Amino acid sequence: MIDDSLILKVHGISAGSFLQEQLNGDLDALAQGHWTYATCCNEEGKVLAFLWVFPWADGILLRLPRSTVPTFLAHIERRIDNRDVHFTATALHFGALVNDSSGADPVLYTTEANITLVSGVPGVIPCISEYPVAEVLSTEAWYAARIRAGIPEIYADTANRFLPQMLNSGLMHRHYSHGDHHLSKCAQHRHLAYAIVSTYKTGCRALYHKHSPAGTILDYGRDDHTSIVQAVVEDRFIGKKLTTRDCDQTLIFQRVAAN
Repeated sequence: MIDDSLILKVHGISAGSFLQEQLNGDLDALAQGHWTYATCCNEEGKVLAFLWVFPWADGILLRLPRSTVPTFLAHIERRIDNRDVHFTATALHFGALVNDSSGADPVLYTTEANITLVSGVPGVIPCISEYPVAEVLSTEAWYAARIRAGIPEIYADTANRFLPQMLNSGLMHRHYSHGDHHLSKCAQHRHLAYAIVSTYKTGCRALYHKHSPAGTILDYGRDDHTSIVQAVVEDRFIGKKLTTRDCDQTLIFQRVAAN
């Protein structure tokens, strides 16, 4: 299991205002030196990218899975028009360290080794660096910690399926602009959830309850001999025995509390 995230740098005179216009999230936090989460949505209001957004010395950093980058850039760059906004792929590394003393505030700290520590994530300290950091958690352990913290991940094959409100809307503090009543009503009945199992057999993302579609698996991780699976699940199937299409594993999901 390899972390496939990529960090993009957005720079130019109009970079901040452009992202405010295009993304759903509390982008005002950047001016206070805080980092935040945001979503980029398609024309139907569904999430095509879930982003970690960081204030940076010479621009703004966006962290997202590498598999979603082409679609994200194709969607957002055509909206730049003639504004001074540029997206550049960086070679920065993103990982996580064991949390020993990180605070709850969503701020960045730079160590003497020029490693940027990301405060505010329960259980771990994500970090951004120019070179790989030897002490980082394994990818599976980092993903498990992220899932326990209620932070979703959207890959290319799960993009354009979910409204932002289905992905722990408590992480983003701005009201979503897509006001379709039908979509909003649908969002009330599908939520981010997790299941803990001894072993997770990767494969099909679709979840079923007695052959009825029940949800979609987003991601998984593993720590301390336990696997944790993240999914968007319909309310009526929370706490019930769900299976994947091949029915070779049973998963019981709990709803993630809004942060």
